[in-house]
Amino acid sequence: MEFNATFLVSIISFVLFTLIMNKIFYKPIEKIVNERQNFLDETFSSAKKSSEEADKIFRDRDEKLQASLVNSKNIIAKGTLEANNTASQLTMQAKQNSKDKIVSMKNEIQKESEQLDKSLAPQIESLANDIVSKIMGVEV
Repeated sequence: MEFNATFLVSIISFVLFTLIMNKIFYKPIEKIVNERQNFLDETFSSAKKSSEEADKIFRDRDEKLQASLVNSKNIIAKGTLEANNTASQLTMQAKQNSKDKIVSMKNEIQKESEQLDKSLAPQIESLANDIVSKIMGVEV
């Protein structure tokens, strides 16, 4: 193989073409590719952070909902217990009031009965004497 000036001019032309293409075409394209890659990397990391934040927010929400559920159950249980206690106390008070009224009314009836017996005793005695006198024919 012979080396002549054409070969040398071809090599120099190829090197110059490569340098010119690198400067004009490949460098701007490489710059655009790098910018796009950086944009994609930043967007991916931002999306990953947003996803992690969203997961954290969901976990916090679930924890708060669970705590609220437990709290509401406790409040309901406490309210139910208080209502039952109040109902029991009111029922016991009503029963005691009823018993007191019954005792009071029995005493009142007993007193009235005794008063009636005392007030009717002379009339009963008078009637008994009238009956005896009519049956016996004797006046007492």
